[in-house]
Amino acid sequence: MLKPLVRLSLAFVVTALLAATALAQPAPPDIHVVVSYIKVLPGQDDAYRTYLTTSGKKLFQELMATNANFLYWSSARAMYQGMEDGADFDYVGASVYAGPPPEPASIPDAIYMKATGMSQADLGKKLATMRTVVGSEVLRRQAGTTAPGMAREGDFRVVGRIRIKPGMGSEYYDMAKTMAEPMQQARAANGEFKSWSLWARVFPSGAGTSYDALSVTYFKDLASAIKGLDATKGAEAFMKTHPGKNYATYINNARDYSELQQRFVMQVIAAVERAR
Repeated sequence: MLKPLVRLSLAFVVTALLAATALAQPAPPDIHVVVSYIKVLPGQDDAYRTYLTTSGKKLFQELMATNANFLYWSSARAMYQGMEDGADFDYVGASVYAGPPPEPASIPDAIYMKATGMSQADLGKKLATMRTVVGSEVLRRQAGTTAPGMAREGDFRVVGRIRIKPGMGSEYYDMAKTMAEPMQQARAANGEFKSWSLWARVFPSGAGTSYDALSVTYFKDLASAIKGLDATKGAEAFMKTHPGKNYATYINNARDYSELQQRFVMQVIAAVERAR
């Protein structure tokens, strides 16, 4: 039999070893997404869409096979554009990485040849006859219901551009992670939507930009995307995931921390995801 003092000493040793092991584990890398906004040239929509669903997919499959940090790519067709400033795009490409995105120049030309039969330069010339890149940005994932990806071709994506009020960034993202994420996980599990995530805009950013964060919600069909989420089910999910907390306070805090600037709906027409 071990004496109590020996048992206590062993317990301290085991606890210290477990703590040291936990500290030695590297933190998971931040998830980033590179978003590209595309304007199709007149009469080239069919050609560009065909490229995305054939050679484009093959190219991103090859890129993913050579980069273990490349998690997901999709291209989505924008719908119901309206006339607002900054909405002049037809397609949105999204490439998701574990860690920072790679430099485009670092991609070997052999990958382009294998996937498309053309060099990177020749492919660029071909694409220039079909479309123009009108904008790009990098965002960092702050919260979400699932791992990045999970959207399938045909799914509908509703994107909200959000402006965070001055000095409220920490409060807003903390609320998204600790309050919104569990609630949205419960709602996704109930089949209200497929997935939800929130992304902080890294570049460009600052007071001169029009928004700071993107909320992204995937729906299985257009009718669900247009209808949106049921507010009563939101209150129900909040009470289940945060018993004892006040839903009205949560809503008021969201309004105090942020303001929705614009919402877009688009359909995923091509996607590639790393096998899990």
